[in-house]
Amino acid sequence: MRDRHSGFFSGLLSRNEMFLWISTGIFLGSIVLSYVLAGLLDPYLAPILQSFQQKASDGTLRLETLSLFINNVTIATYIYVGGALFGLISAYLLITNGAFVGYVATKYPLGDFVIYTIPHGIFEVTGIILAGAAGFRLGSIVLNFLNNVTKIRSNISFRNQILYLVESSKDDFKDSMALFIIAVILLIIAAFIEANLSIVWGQFIQGSL
Repeated sequence: MRDRHSGFFSGLLSRNEMFLWISTGIFLGSIVLSYVLAGLLDPYLAPILQSFQQKASDGTLRLETLSLFINNVTIATYIYVGGALFGLISAYLLITNGAFVGYVATKYPLGDFVIYTIPHGIFEVTGIILAGAAGFRLGSIVLNFLNNVTKIRSNISFRNQILYLVESSKDDFKDSMALFIIAVILLIIAAFIEANLSIVWGQFIQGSL
């Protein structure tokens, strides 16, 4: 059973390696660039941070597992579904969310930011990257489908050719769904850790230093 699951995951990652690298590069690259260029991004990201802080203070966004999960999975869902538009929406959301993370990191001592975010951040960042890869895989399915539609032959019925194209995309769609489901699972773990363990962990580490 373990070998079968291991084979499934290794195969899934291998088949989608390009999309995983693209998603990782966009998201992590946006974090780094935003951290370096935070001063230039102040006019755009400061209001978003203030709105985020306001939601936290008025209870709209609570430091609770369910609230955090709903917030994160909503973002991940937009990233995934947005891939249907040739991956453009997925890329945009990875950039904007990565930029926000990098910007927020500049508002606190870097050591404190890392200590308090790393327990849940490992799962959250991985989940967002997987959602991005799922979105790009979905975008590739749409592009391939449209490309093949332009090559439809007149000697075969339109309906049969469309059914064939849908069937031939089934495995790729399953891959995109598998990546997204894994992303959601990781975001559930991240939400639980952030709500219940990250602050305790951060206080413990700071007290030990």
